[in-house]
Amino acid sequence: MSKHCDICSMHFQDEYALQGHLAGKKHLKKFEQVEINERSIVVSPLPKFIPSRGLIDYFQQYGTIKWYQFGPSYLIIEFCDRSSAEVLLNKPIWINNVKLKIKKRRPFKGKPKPMKQNTPIENNGVINYDNIKHLFEGEATFDNQLTMFLNAVQLTDFEIETRYETVCTHLDKIFKVIFPKCKTYKFGSTQTGLGFKECDLDIYMDIGEPICESESASPDVWTMQKIFKEVKKIMYGMNCAFSDIIAIPKAKTPIIKFCYVRTNVSCDISFKNSLGIYKSNLIKYYISLDDRLRPLMMLIKYWAKHLKISCSGKISNYALILLIIFYLQQPSVNIIPPLMELQKTCQPQILNGWQMNFDENIALPPVLNENSIPELLHGFFFFYATFDFKSKVICPIDGTIHTESEFIDIENLPSCMDRYKACVKENENLKFTTNRPMCVQDPIELSHNVTMGIHFPTLSIFVKYCAVGAEICTATSKNDYRDLMKTLLTTTLNKNSPENKFRISIPLNHLQHIKSKSIDTCTDETTKLTEGSWYPIVCNVIKDIFEKVFKVQVELLTDDVEAKQQKVDILSDVHTEKYQTIKFHCVGSHCVWRNRKINSVVLNPSLSCLQKEALISEQAIEDSNKHKPLDKVHLDFISVIEKKDHAKVSVIVINQNCDDRVFREFKRFVLKKLSEITTRTLMYIQQFNKF
Repeated sequence: MSKHCDICSMHFQDEYALQGHLAGKKHLKKFEQVEINERSIVVSPLPKFIPSRGLIDYFQQYGTIKWYQFGPSYLIIEFCDRSSAEVLLNKPIWINNVKLKIKKRRPFKGKPKPMKQNTPIENNGVINYDNIKHLFEGEATFDNQLTMFLNAVQLTDFEIETRYETVCTHLDKIFKVIFPKCKTYKFGSTQTGLGFKECDLDIYMDIGEPICESESASPDVWTMQKIFKEVKKIMYGMNCAFSDIIAIPKAKTPIIKFCYVRTNVSCDISFKNSLGIYKSNLIKYYISLDDRLRPLMMLIKYWAKHLKISCSGKISNYALILLIIFYLQQPSVNIIPPLMELQKTCQPQILNGWQMNFDENIALPPVLNENSIPELLHGFFFFYATFDFKSKVICPIDGTIHTESEFIDIENLPSCMDRYKACVKENENLKFTTNRPMCVQDPIELSHNVTMGIHFPTLSIFVKYCAVGAEICTATSKNDYRDLMKTLLTTTLNKNSPENKFRISIPLNHLQHIKSKSIDTCTDETTKLTEGSWYPIVCNVIKDIFEKVFKVQVELLTDDVEAKQQKVDILSDVHTEKYQTIKFHCVGSHCVWRNRKINSVVLNPSLSCLQKEALISEQAIEDSNKHKPLDKVHLDFISVIEKKDHAKVSVIVINQNCDDRVFREFKRFVLKKLSEITTRTLMYIQQFNKF
């Protein structure tokens, strides 16, 4: 029987030929274009007197916009989900009493002309501060700004239903083949209602069968290794539905990361430990108790995300929400009850040793706190800016601060933690970890410190930003908080903070003589090592290291007008002797601290250390570009070279505009290499009388 592909309008003799065609690049390319057209609309002609930004803001209420483009008399919008386009195509759309003419996007016939694309709104771009800062300008009140802010950044119920819940439905259908009883659940921010647009989807799949922890189990028993193998096999075979598949089987909770192509959603799926579902349900319940809580939590989450307090390796979003919940449980605030109050009236349901249920229908006393959202925000900032984190444990289960000593001798803990005591007596490894800078107890999984990975610098930055936030709330209260959100999101800590600055000392007293070659006179003369001879040479060597090894552009910073007019290719003895401190502004885009093991390069032994390292950097960039493009980064820092007594130089590196993660990686590389390359190069100069 003849088979037909509707997308490509082609007939095939049998099912085998059709399936081969469906897996081919041409079909997949056409399929992708059809998918794009189905989730796109064209607005033409454009309504007069409505600014471009206003149109985009208007259409965002129908779903997350992935891409848009303005033409002379039209606007093309591609949504992340086809249902958004279907809604707009099937009902009249009015804006400012003008009916919009909206049509379906049609495939382009012939060879398309290259088009200049507007800035794409995708991933976190849609909630990037540069895209929403216009909301905080003008004379709008705080309440109006907050409403516009939430409309711009938070996931709508419509988006959750059409883009995220459909993923779970589709996964159930797909994996019924291997797991007939499987059921998929979402948890995290998409379940609590605290999700940002384009956020990831956290998924737990209950396969409906027991999972054996032992890897040596019989073939008819499901193990995590076997589950991963079968799931990956299906995912890799369905590239029209799954892409960017990454398995992480060795994590505490093993997950598979992937992108679900049909709705363009990044997902993490796990098959172990469903406690995340119940933790999300608890947060969702708490939010339902008061209309102020969701906006407050969304604002604090965005503040922490924007200022990189809650980015990878720092405070997790879950930990941040627990900090907010704990503050709201305090007697001086008293908006939400501790979890133990919700669990008193219900029969415990136990999962993995912990009670995960609570009474959602319990009668709670009326909330007497009438503080506004800015006042609650100020209270949150002040509470943690002045909180004594040393030896203290934050416990949302009873809304109380407990001490480290109570957790060392568990009999000192209150009765609400009896289940924790029993678990510890049965297994010492379940003991709560207290020897950490920040301790926040999970209210359900009582043995888990959700901030266990936080280091002192991260805690210090969080406390400092809370102090700054409290000051901003106080200052902006004078004009009814009209400038609160703008000031809060644009005020950053001093770049000279320990996180953004490091120092390297380079001792030179082991060099007895050095060839002093004045750049201006080009004369050779071996002299006793003096400040006048070694300091210009050291400055030049360090500058060469930055340029040739670290691959950054170097600009001399000085207030001397004459020096500014000179090229920075060579530092003169005059300038280095004149100034005790030399400053460079360095920018670059090459990540040369990775992939430095170049096996194919045979380095000439007569080269200096600087020359060898420079060749390795060049080869790393060249080889990486041939096979896999080298990671592009943005380096922007100030380097300060200070002349010290006793033949020593101090180099200070100050972050100007680098990503925190990139700067940390660069810092480790510089600390490892700069002093070593400088010292060995100067010894080479001394030994061979070269400059």
